[in-house]
Amino acid sequence: MTAAKKWFATTALVTAACVAFPAYAQDSTSEVESLRAEVAALKTQLAAISAKVDAVEKKPLAEVKWKGGPETSGQGGWTFKPRGRIHYDAGYVSVPGDYAVNRNLGFNSRVRRVRLGAEGSMPGGFGYKVEADFAGGNVAFGDVLLSYNPTNAPISVRIGNFESLNGMEQITSSNSASFTERAAFNDAFLNSRRLGGAVAWRDSDNVLRAEVGLFAGHSIDNSFDNDGWIGAGRLTYAPKAFGGQLHFGATIQQREFASNNNGTASASTNAPSTNQLARYRARPNTQLTDVRFVDTGSFAAKSDRILGVELAAIFPGFYFAGEGQWTKVNAYRAGDIATGLNSFSGGNSAVTPNGDPSFFGMYAEAGYFLTGETRGYKDGAWARTKVLNPIDKKGLGAFQIAARYDYLDLDSDALKNGVTNNFATGSNSLAAVNARLGRGGTQTSYLLALNWYPIDYIRFMLNYGRVNVEGGPLAATVDPLSTQAVDKRDYSVDVLAARMQLEF
Repeated sequence: MTAAKKWFATTALVTAACVAFPAYAQDSTSEVESLRAEVAALKTQLAAISAKVDAVEKKPLAEVKWKGGPETSGQGGWTFKPRGRIHYDAGYVSVPGDYAVNRNLGFNSRVRRVRLGAEGSMPGGFGYKVEADFAGGNVAFGDVLLSYNPTNAPISVRIGNFESLNGMEQITSSNSASFTERAAFNDAFLNSRRLGGAVAWRDSDNVLRAEVGLFAGHSIDNSFDNDGWIGAGRLTYAPKAFGGQLHFGATIQQREFASNNNGTASASTNAPSTNQLARYRARPNTQLTDVRFVDTGSFAAKSDRILGVELAAIFPGFYFAGEGQWTKVNAYRAGDIATGLNSFSGGNSAVTPNGDPSFFGMYAEAGYFLTGETRGYKDGAWARTKVLNPIDKKGLGAFQIAARYDYLDLDSDALKNGVTNNFATGSNSLAAVNARLGRGGTQTSYLLALNWYPIDYIRFMLNYGRVNVEGGPLAATVDPLSTQAVDKRDYSVDVLAARMQLEF
């Protein structure tokens, strides 16, 4: 018996004895019966109080579940869970042709991500997520948002810093991607987190989903772009069919560039947005180098529009997926130079295009789990794969193989025939012609992956890629003796990347 129970029992008995003693002394039958009734009532009350004490002792103030980390659930709808990840990469990017050895080619290693944060829910359908990234010794931010998802309501709202509805792979957590890096077009088209808000709707079966959002032109880490903005929308249809899960999606994004995205606006003219620059480029399917073999360079543009399509099918063991995105840039015309466009900061490398450049990127991927797992999928994006036989239960873990075709086309006649903003560099010299023809380029990658998941929250990844490049800013240097035009010269590099991944 607990101390509380003993106290209640002792008090009741002493009280009953004190009251009953004079009653018996007076030998009054009616008073004795009355006292007996009172004692019985006290016993009933004592039993009720004792039951409540038992309930309090047995019920903890908070319930703790383990989901890679402790998730605490309190009263009133409060939950709290620490979250984080560590991605450590090492690998090799070969040096192409006669390109001078660069310290950022060859072997390299780096901490790709070190994130720490928290997520949880609050009463009334509210939720939150906050992540800080410490990779590189600097502090940046991942998702920082407040969400609202009323119980049994088809509408949800997010406000904060998060992915601006850029497509299936981009909005998927890096913990759940099948390769160490997302498709090259996500890098090239600047798909990333932005500050803003989005409203999503889903049907009762969570098959059809639609989301629209409005974002600033910058992320939480860079808050000085004054008037850039992004409007985006995404529609997905995800029925179950043929014994598996299908996914169809489409995205659209209109992005207006900030007028101060390259420094202080020119004071020599009243023309709006006189120093807007755009630039599209991508690494060779790894962040182990900062060398870009395809790069448009900076050019004068006001905005762009991105259209995307998505397709995926997930079956036990096997899956395939693909996405494509088209980017159309609203560029300034060569005649606009007279209004002050030759006043760009760093202007001698910027170009005013001869028309509106357009670019394209896509990937197609297929994968198979040798140990029978099904790739995770939830709410229109990839999710964590559940390991069937983890090593802590005397299993082998999960083994996944995958192959991907990745294509990025940044080649544009509008850029190659554009006007250099500094007329002094617009000559017909060989260097000037090569620089003009070297804008953009195409990159075709053939990638293989072998991934091992010993348990649900740890993964080891090994990627190999053969990357073929045509044109681009390094083509003249890599193949200087070729008689072909720079934009027709091609070369290849090999990419090997390994990752150790921990998440919680």
